Amino acid sequence: MVVAGLSRLRDLARPLTGGTPCGSGGRARLAAARLRGGREEECAGRARHASYFAFCGGRSDGNLGSMADVDHDPPNAPHVPVLAREVLQSFEGCNLRVFVDATLGAAGHATKILRRHPEVELYVGIDADPDALSLARQKLQPEFGPKIELVHGNFRQYESLVSAALRSRGLSGGVDGVLADLGVSSMQIDRDERGFSFMREGPLDMRMDPSSPVSAFEVVNSYSEQELGRILREYGEERLWRRIARAVVEERAAGPIETTTALSGLIERCTRSARRGGKRRRGGAKAIHPATRAFQAVRIEVNGELEAIDSALPSMIGSLNPGGRIGIISFHSLEDRRVKRTFLRHSGRAEDGDDRVSKLERYTGIRAEDDAELGGAAGPTLRLLRRKPFVATEEEAERNARSRSAKYRFAEKTG
Repeated sequence: MVVAGLSRLRDLARPLTGGTPCGSGGRARLAAARLRGGREEECAGRARHASYFAFCGGRSDGNLGSMADVDHDPPNAPHVPVLAREVLQSFEGCNLRVFVDATLGAAGHATKILRRHPEVELYVGIDADPDALSLARQKLQPEFGPKIELVHGNFRQYESLVSAALRSRGLSGGVDGVLADLGVSSMQIDRDERGFSFMREGPLDMRMDPSSPVSAFEVVNSYSEQELGRILREYGEERLWRRIARAVVEERAAGPIETTTALSGLIERCTRSARRGGKRRRGGAKAIHPATRAFQAVRIEVNGELEAIDSALPSMIGSLNPGGRIGIISFHSLEDRRVKRTFLRHSGRAEDGDDRVSKLERYTGIRAEDDAELGGAAGPTLRLLRRKPFVATEEEAERNARSRSAKYRFAEKTG
């Protein structure tokens, strides 16, 4: 029993295969905690993060608080970046000559990365929202002007947008880092006229790019009952999808549904009896608003969000130079599952105990050698630096409610 325990401790304390030699202190402490029966998820925020970065090539002193620019966004900022500390640490030690921010937003992450990495020669910021690009330009231009290349577009066109940005600067080759913060931004939700929030009166719009042809109004008022049911079920994971789809079709027969509050009120009324007396969320927390999942579903449909992720992730991975890193922040299970699956499919084989076991095969039943997406027997293109995603610490969740559902996964390009 003791021998088995010591063997397990040695295995856990071993550096990641193929990685930078890591500080042993944090890794050993984590291994000892696991041996005693503790779980990493139960560690306090700072201790948990310090332990991980110690064995993953980051700081071994646990001094995460030394990054002075991480946690000082003003409370009235239009968009406070989530998991900023974890994002910075995931790119620590990397030479980020060319970096791509695929969802620039209000440049919250961009500002922190650029300050942390003065070696950046080109920072490509992509966003579908022209208002966000305008705000980002005002924020970045005075301090980082020559390094910035802002691009209006959806990251689903990642390959062509990045290639054009590199050519405009006379550069060629790959990039050294990629970051994507998926989903809708706080500043979009907070603007009534954008029509994203069921808590605010506004037109049914929900377009991240206002020039896109299809808005939430078209989806709600022209989709068939079957189509509405499909997106509610698949994109909202809404258990009452039949009831909501039928109510929408019946309501619009008397006239179009034009506002966010009209739609949310309809959903609340038609699901009230089914939800009455339903289970409360874990810990006794108040249940989510009845319209939450339906609004998510319509927004995903309007912006083609899941298709964009499926299209862009392989291109992002393919654009990385050897040793380059990619980080993706997701906010709901549909996004995170796609990120996790793509990372696993590109990670190929990884050492697991004494056997060479394919993570791809373990999770999907598909061998890497047989997967056409991975180029057959060409081998893995990513190394997973952490199996489980980062989530917000209790302190961040209290400070920024949007971070509560955020998950951050990152990986490194092999070769």
